[in-house]
Amino acid sequence: MELAFYSSEGWESWGLSGKPTIPEGMAFLVDDDLLFEDGRGVRATAVANEWLRLRPTENCPAPSSWGTYARILRDWIAAAQLHEIEVFDTRDRLKALLSTYAVDRATGDPKRRLGAVTWNQHMSVLGMFYRWAMAEQHATAVPFTYQQAVMLYAETAREVLVNQARRRVPKDHVTIKYLEDDFAATFVNGLAGLRPDGSEDEGPGRFRGRHLARNGAVGELVMSSGTRLQEFSYLLA
Repeated sequence: MELAFYSSEGWESWGLSGKPTIPEGMAFLVDDDLLFEDGRGVRATAVANEWLRLRPTENCPAPSSWGTYARILRDWIAAAQLHEIEVFDTRDRLKALLSTYAVDRATGDPKRRLGAVTWNQHMSVLGMFYRWAMAEQHATAVPFTYQQAVMLYAETAREVLVNQARRRVPKDHVTIKYLEDDFAATFVNGLAGLRPDGSEDEGPGRFRGRHLARNGAVGELVMSSGTRLQEFSYLLA
């Protein structure tokens, strides 16, 4: 399957009565045999292209996003073709495909693995595609399971549907990278103008900044207490 970008250059020679109403630079998908329909009817790639052409009217005016959406659809359709499952198949078969696809993108070939944030973006795009396909009667089932949840924002609660295929994204405090003890000690000694081992540096190139003892003490306080950035700024006032 190929991904290409539309250009209207030379459209006058295409034998058309008018210029095609396709956004310039719009991404589209083409099967390897260059067909958009066969004996069974319109192919999934043609339906995907129809959905992609509507992105500028659905809060997606950026051409860079069109390519991203097309790549997400391309990967999903290619996975369906690999397992001989129709993109608009029965719910059971689509759920089985999603399960296999999730494992492949999480633990399969390192070049194909997706982090939680990127995977959630893929699920969001596929969710929009299938909701549209259901509304347009291209699909009779979706591969996703949704759960109702309550979202609180600005003291206002509203109910939302959460796609259960989404992965949990680590909170900021979980992704903090802590300094090793030996490096932390070297860092504090450096603030105090000392050698890495904590001894006095009497060399001609020693650091002779102002308030070395204070710098070292504040550095040690921050390292030992986990002072937040805003709290630390108060110490400097």
